[in-house]
Amino acid sequence: MAVELVSARVMAPIIGSSVYTWTSVIGITLLGLALGSWVGGILADRIKSERLLPLTFLVSAMTVAIIPILVSHTEFITNSSLGIAAINLFLSVYLFFLPAVCVGLIQPIILKKYADDFSKIGSMYGALSAAWSIGSVLGVFTTGFFFISTFGSKETMWLIAFVLLLTGSFHSKNDRLVLALFIISVLLGLAVFNFTQQENHNPRVLFETETNYYKVRVVDKYLLSFGDARILLLDFDSHTIETKKTSPWLYSELYPAFGYLKKEINNALFIGSGAYTLPKHIKNYYPDTVVNVVELDPKLERVAKDYFELNKYDIQTTIGDARITLEKDKKTYDLIVGDAYNSFISVPWYLLTKEWNEKVKSRLTPGGIYTIYFIGYLSGENNAFTKSAMRTFQETFPNFYIFSFSPSETGLGNIALVGINSSRTLDELELLEKLAGGRNSFLADRLVPTRNWPDNSRVLVLTDNFAPVEKLMAPVVKGYFQKHLAFINTI
Repeated sequence: MAVELVSARVMAPIIGSSVYTWTSVIGITLLGLALGSWVGGILADRIKSERLLPLTFLVSAMTVAIIPILVSHTEFITNSSLGIAAINLFLSVYLFFLPAVCVGLIQPIILKKYADDFSKIGSMYGALSAAWSIGSVLGVFTTGFFFISTFGSKETMWLIAFVLLLTGSFHSKNDRLVLALFIISVLLGLAVFNFTQQENHNPRVLFETETNYYKVRVVDKYLLSFGDARILLLDFDSHTIETKKTSPWLYSELYPAFGYLKKEINNALFIGSGAYTLPKHIKNYYPDTVVNVVELDPKLERVAKDYFELNKYDIQTTIGDARITLEKDKKTYDLIVGDAYNSFISVPWYLLTKEWNEKVKSRLTPGGIYTIYFIGYLSGENNAFTKSAMRTFQETFPNFYIFSFSPSETGLGNIALVGINSSRTLDELELLEKLAGGRNSFLADRLVPTRNWPDNSRVLVLTDNFAPVEKLMAPVVKGYFQKHLAFINTI
């Protein structure tokens, strides 16, 4: 179970963390354990357990230890033309199937070794299964709550391998085998150290760590479209690109539009922080606004202070899940911004549903603004996700505006929906004039007339009960995955 938990974290920087990731990892792990148990039972009946058991632990340890090395050589799968579900499945087979088979060998061999009285086979198997389950629980808790965020996913894999080696030595009565396992453990430790040193030798990476939620990296890099940039990467996602150059294609530049839609913005709430780019823009442009942020990962605030100048701003952060926090928070806000959709692969569907939108609306002042950003196709045959997100948003906010930050009308890009908690809104032509004559005048070109938007009456409304976001996002993933992967590989 510990290996299974870490496996999903290992996959996240390669392919993102989605329902496809967890389905593939769990399914392949269970398949491997089943095959291992079957083969282990056959071996236990043919070979003496005293010799077989320590060797089984050794083989299991080595197959687990090699996973972090295999992770660095997955391009032949990720660069293929397969769909996202197939890529997840083949990655899981490549990385985790053999270790799962080897670990699966252990239980029937232990049973064969210690169940010497057939009349008590039921109680022996029950005790073994209980011990196996308790060990799994302890492994999951220590791994999820401590090891991953303290040491990292790869280091946790090597720690599990070391524990397997150590356990194997306890089951061996052969002094030479014990010595061999010890030597292998030392060599494994040296290999881990050298591999880690080589892996982290990248002068562009200013900071790298693994939290309970993400693999976090801060990278300085020159980008052709933006010049010198500082990038925050969360797992597979380039969440934030900060640059001194204003770009018409960055959705974070939308902030001047809020002042045209509501004269007074006294307080603002941001759901999701990243590098705090959006909250900082609001604080710079509307200096008297009280800015609050709800962020799930407590370490991101520290990263933003150390590498993205957050320490220069008076911005308050609440650590917690957005839905739970908003349920407890009875305040109302002039502006609420949803920027937690940090990936085109692992979209938090529960922050897109009608029930969530209704909750947000109840926390808005009269005339308050709710804005969400996501990646999608604005039009064409692949815009099913955009249409559902739009239809769901429109159910709660019938008065809304659309901004597209895609370089083409039908291309894939960031889309912003801006809803107004009022029956009266600014006419689009009047808003267009204000945008064209104000800060970031290119926003006038980003405004999409709602009258050009097709009828959505038959489109799926996302609810807490039914929100098949991964299925709806499939064309987006297919259209954007290889391009995004190429960008990530340059970093």
